[in-house]
Amino acid sequence: MSLPHRLDLGRLILVPVFAALLVLNATKLLGAGTETHLLESAGTVTALAFYGVLVILYIRRDAATDTDRRWERWLVAGVATFSGFAIPLVGAGGTGSGLAAVGTALIVVGVGLSVWALLHLRTNISVVPQSRGLASEGPYRFFRHPLYVFEYISAIGLAIVNGGGWAWVVVAIIGVLQILRARWEEQLLRERVPGYAAYAERTRGFS
Repeated sequence: MSLPHRLDLGRLILVPVFAALLVLNATKLLGAGTETHLLESAGTVTALAFYGVLVILYIRRDAATDTDRRWERWLVAGVATFSGFAIPLVGAGGTGSGLAAVGTALIVVGVGLSVWALLHLRTNISVVPQSRGLASEGPYRFFRHPLYVFEYISAIGLAIVNGGGWAWVVVAIIGVLQILRARWEEQLLRERVPGYAAYAERTRGFS
């Protein structure tokens, strides 16, 4: 189960993906006209920061000390991570300007807080359940999975912006999968990361 000398597949796969999303958001920002709403621009800027930080962290991260290789847990982690991109595709559309502003504000807040969480998670970042080190600073002082919570806030905002409808089904699915993902991660971290059990006792989580 130990992976100290193996190729980092997460880095190999996800760095290009996040780099492409970084470029897409940079192109969107550069191509925005003067009529673009301030909140929309703020959303693009926070997305740039989010993907930029992800690229840096994945490039710099150390090898995992252990990885849960059960396929169903990889599937849940992958769907939970990327299913937010389906929200604009299934949304009902037609949101009024007031609701759109609320949704955009939630996206900005959620993504901005996600950047904050990433900066304290540092090179412990992973999509699938892996053990590296203990993150206990910043938002991790208060609860164990702040990145999932903050990303969920942005998913709710995205559903509002896209008019709800089937988008709310996707949001609900994301919530269930993130809870499952967090519980499976904690099983591994309690076993493999020194001090995690004590940390879990003094912080809040999903279980």
